[in-house]
Amino acid sequence: MIEEDKTIKNFYSGQITVFMLMLFMIVSSVLIAQYHSAVYYACRADSERAGRLSVDSLLAGYVKPLKERYQILAFDGGFGEKEFSQEKINGELLDVYKKNIQSSVDKKNIINSTLDESLFTMLIENDWRFLLREITLNRVEFVREDGLETLMKMLKDKNNEASDTLQEERQEAERASQEETSESEEDKEDGENEEKEHVDDPRDIVTDIWNRGILYAACPGEYQISDKECSMGDVSYPESGQEMQGEIDFKDEESIQGMFKKWDNIFDSDNMLKGTVEDAAAVWYMEEVFHNGTTHLKDSSDNYERVLEYEIEYIIAGNEKDEENLKSVLWRLLALRCVMNLSHILLSPEKQMQVTETAGVIGAALVIPYFIGVIAFLLKATWAFAESLSDCRALLRGKKVPIIKSDATWHLTWERMLSLNVNMLDGYEGNEGMTYEDYLKIFLLIQNRNEKYRRMTHLIEKNIRLQNEYSNFYLKNCIYGVQVTFQNEFSVGENYKVQTGLSY
Repeated sequence: MIEEDKTIKNFYSGQITVFMLMLFMIVSSVLIAQYHSAVYYACRADSERAGRLSVDSLLAGYVKPLKERYQILAFDGGFGEKEFSQEKINGELLDVYKKNIQSSVDKKNIINSTLDESLFTMLIENDWRFLLREITLNRVEFVREDGLETLMKMLKDKNNEASDTLQEERQEAERASQEETSESEEDKEDGENEEKEHVDDPRDIVTDIWNRGILYAACPGEYQISDKECSMGDVSYPESGQEMQGEIDFKDEESIQGMFKKWDNIFDSDNMLKGTVEDAAAVWYMEEVFHNGTTHLKDSSDNYERVLEYEIEYIIAGNEKDEENLKSVLWRLLALRCVMNLSHILLSPEKQMQVTETAGVIGAALVIPYFIGVIAFLLKATWAFAESLSDCRALLRGKKVPIIKSDATWHLTWERMLSLNVNMLDGYEGNEGMTYEDYLKIFLLIQNRNEKYRRMTHLIEKNIRLQNEYSNFYLKNCIYGVQVTFQNEFSVGENYKVQTGLSY
């Protein structure tokens, strides 16, 4: 009986032992699973943190002069070389990633890390989206659409109106010539014996001034013209320019007709950039960071070295010489001002009468009275052109010129025109209207978007390259954002991919 009781007790005691062992194994398994789980998630957290720090560290190495001078954040993917180096970027990303992993408390649990994939968002790709995001930041709110298309349509209409008027005057003169009967010998003799009234023809003077060169004609006497020149053949996005100017004979209606035809292309709005707020903000930005032909008149603390002095003019014209860019802008400015000044003359009865009287005297002196209509129009065009030269000179001296002039803002009277010399062009002291920079904004706003932004990048690149450490800087290599995937092998037998991305 006693032996039987011992057997029963040993049996129950063995069950308890087995149960406790099983319970211990279960609890141990749960604890071990929790530990492995904690290690795995800790490794994941460390990997994700290291990934973010790696990308953040890369983008923190932005090009300093690009940020300081042009307010653009971007990383140089060429590392100071001409070609983009994805391999070097990947190596830097992985190196920083591993260093951050090694600084982790659980670094022993991560056996190996590799970079699986990297994708880069370039600052400039197929469009200008990211570049515009940078340069228009905090500027859009200050800009509103200002009806530039309406203004350019008006200028184009005025230009066509002037061209059509000249054509009508010419046709009328030709009809009068066909109807003119031959004079008798007696009439001719009487006409020859009559004393003819003489008047100086202002067309000769303006033609002489103009054909000495646009810079002589349209720049103030004291204006110092920059002689800087910079080759743009080694930039990221090359864009060739176009020189503009030609000789004009103000006595030749075909020459004046050709001038209006050339100007018609300037005012052509069919392919014109639509005046979006974003592009207007970009023009605002250009005015802030780039110099122009009147910047020297202002007090500025900007002492950065530049490859060209007339930077806005370069963006508009695209030539490699400051002088040629200034010529091109002045030609556009003359076109705009001449059309508006001619419109004022055609709408002024007093100015019309003054010109017609002089045309009659010139026609009588030339014994071609039936050409008086054409001569009168050529005199009006000459007057408008001379006033426009005076406008350009005033603008380059920092003065203002209104788009549409009145008698009060008109400078060259007809009496001055009849005794004109180049010094008289400098007398205009306008204090109302638009500055030279305002007119440049008009030209920038109507300029083709790609052409305008490409030339802007030329200046940025070439100016930054003036610093020795950035002598091979290219905007085409600049990165605006990064997306990477890291592959990690953990000691707990698990693999984990970290995907992270960041942009400026």
